[in-house]
Amino acid sequence: MARLFEVDYEADTDDWYTPAWVFEGLGLRFDLDVAAPPGGVPWVPADSFYTESDDGLLQPWFGLVWCNPPYSAPTAWCDRWAEHSDGLLLVRADLSTGGPFRAFRAADAVWVPKGRLGFVNGFGGRSPDVTFSSVLLGRGVAAVGGMRRLEAAAGGCVRRLV
Repeated sequence: MARLFEVDYEADTDDWYTPAWVFEGLGLRFDLDVAAPPGGVPWVPADSFYTESDDGLLQPWFGLVWCNPPYSAPTAWCDRWAEHSDGLLLVRADLSTGGPFRAFRAADAVWVPKGRLGFVNGFGGRSPDVTFSSVLLGRGVAAVGGMRRLEAAAGGCVRRLV
């Protein structure tokens, strides 16, 4: 019997990181990465980071924030991001759940890539291209400016929401 979805259990993890070209295109330095793996991601230009053991949801958020939350449970991260006034949030392009919907409502702008991002795992592997589409939400002047640079460098589409 054919299955509608096949699961690759080696890839069944939340440890998928935003590719470096996104940060190169943004041209931003973040004050804080709120959902980083232990040791941070080497190509994420952030001065500070919180890991799972720090529980970034319980810690103070400050300055320009980068948030690539665990996609298996993004709602609390989206809600927290919607309360912070300056930063970027990378989420699935799925408004069927409350958290991402609230984050969209709080965003100043959205960047929609031309295709799927091709996330990178902690071992240098790339996610399958058939996973899902993502969008980048921005709040604040610096974040929206970075999104405009990303649009110029990588394509896709930035639209102001306010």
